[in-house]
Amino acid sequence: MTVVSEYILKPKRVKKQKLLTFEDYARMTPPDSGNYELHNGKIILMPSPLFLHQNIITELLLLLGAFVKKNQLGKVVVAPMDVILTEHDTVQPDILFISKDRLNIIDGQVKGAPDLVVKILSEGNTAKEMSYKKHIFESTGVKEYWLINPVKKTVKQYKNEEGEFFPIHILDTEGVLESIVIEGFSFKIGDIFQ
Repeated sequence: MTVVSEYILKPKRVKKQKLLTFEDYARMTPPDSGNYELHNGKIILMPSPLFLHQNIITELLLLLGAFVKKNQLGKVVVAPMDVILTEHDTVQPDILFISKDRLNIIDGQVKGAPDLVVKILSEGNTAKEMSYKKHIFESTGVKEYWLINPVKKTVKQYKNEEGEFFPIHILDTEGVLESIVIEGFSFKIGDIFQ
């Protein structure tokens, strides 16, 4: 008589990986740290940006912030700022704009899609990460997205139509970007690369 082991007869269970939520993310990352994001339920460490990256943010923030404030159009915020897009996705865009009629999504963090998201590429950004961020921004309702490439000195502008981003322009330092969601706001691309 042949004896078959119980181990062989029992099907092997594959443990399903738990998707983390914002609450998990907030508990597991250092307070006030801009170096983490939550992508599809996984905590991602983001390297600190270099001077060029931060200088572009400063130049653009001066232009954009002054225009929005003067015209009382809403709020402009810079990273670090948790933006909770889904239960399993919390990001920290470099710059974001929320129109005055949507300021109710600000409650300690930003709980929902900003009207405009600005991302400045860094050396540490991977193609996979950038593709995922573009997908999560468009699918959650970000209306306009600017992707700034500091090396090429270009800005790629996207417009959201029915949950999908479509590229409007790729502008170099001679180009002028006109915002879709911030009526009347435009700037020469070269002005942010000083």
